[in-house]
Amino acid sequence: MYQVCDYEGSSMWGMNGGQPESPDEKWLVYARKKKLEGEDSQKTEIWVCDRETLQDQTCVFRVSCGNHNGPSASFVDNEHIVFRDSINESAAFRVLNIYTGEVKYGPIFGKESHCAENGIYPFSISEDFLDKNPGHPEIDACGIYLLDLKNGQIRRIADKETVYRMVVEHGCVPNEFTTSMSHVQLNPSATRVMMRLSVDNCPVFGALGCIDIETGQTHVIPDKPVHQLWYDDDTYMATRQYCAPDGRIEMETSRIQRFSVDGECLETLGGVGNHIDGSPDRQWFVGDRAYPGYPADIFLYRRGEITPAATFGGQNFQHCLWDLKVHPNPTFSRDGKRIYFNHPVSDSRTVACFVRVEELL
Repeated sequence: MYQVCDYEGSSMWGMNGGQPESPDEKWLVYARKKKLEGEDSQKTEIWVCDRETLQDQTCVFRVSCGNHNGPSASFVDNEHIVFRDSINESAAFRVLNIYTGEVKYGPIFGKESHCAENGIYPFSISEDFLDKNPGHPEIDACGIYLLDLKNGQIRRIADKETVYRMVVEHGCVPNEFTTSMSHVQLNPSATRVMMRLSVDNCPVFGALGCIDIETGQTHVIPDKPVHQLWYDDDTYMATRQYCAPDGRIEMETSRIQRFSVDGECLETLGGVGNHIDGSPDRQWFVGDRAYPGYPADIFLYRRGEITPAATFGGQNFQHCLWDLKVHPNPTFSRDGKRIYFNHPVSDSRTVACFVRVEELL
């Protein structure tokens, strides 16, 4: 197991499936915090370093954010990263040139997504953000928007009415939080967008919506599988979880599975998991045991097997995991040879780590 930096505070990666590597595999981006709780715990630095040597450590920006997913920093191309900030208690994101320190786009107030796809970065706008982007008059309604990273153009691909209609047509009941969409993600070719939806008749897991950008066709999975990512252009990979009668989310019955956009389970990809990812060739899958009361082991599975081929991580610092919201969020490298993950080393400190897959097997 390798640490990304030698630092007395905490270091952390972003969301599962968010890519900390630059496309040319030259750089890594991660976050540092002096404290995870108490005064100044929101103060966060964004750092880049050489992927292979872990040298050339450079702080490129400072933001304010919590511990859950940190600033969600990821690369959009070889020179630019995207990350979130909190400005006057409102969420915003920026696109920054790591070489010059120039903010290319932003701050744009809205809910950030996992990562960019095909040169496009999606984000969502709820009522809270409607008056916060005067420099972008095109952001004029609740909905889902796309930022073209080449020219900065922003276009809306779904408004509030589209989202509400999609929910109702697929048998769900919208509520006041339905337009506060999260986990907005484009498929690899950027022709479809998915989002997590809050609906009244799915209070535990919510619903998973999908819109075909070209045709407008919609899909919804009620009581969705969790921590979903695109498996390919047409299907998802996610963890199917079940809620026990006592309200507990069951760990032992969870499975990493592949789903159609309408919720049909197509195959089981791995065993117990929560936050997940798949290798680029989709032959390996990784999931963490981030369930209350358990050590946060991370399991590596061969495709289709529910018994792990390898187990790593596994520290049992429940305060850090749950009260401070530091989740492992395992993520494969672009070449599939590494897995990046957050690794609590005490109840008040976590370290951004990675393992080399070939050393596990």
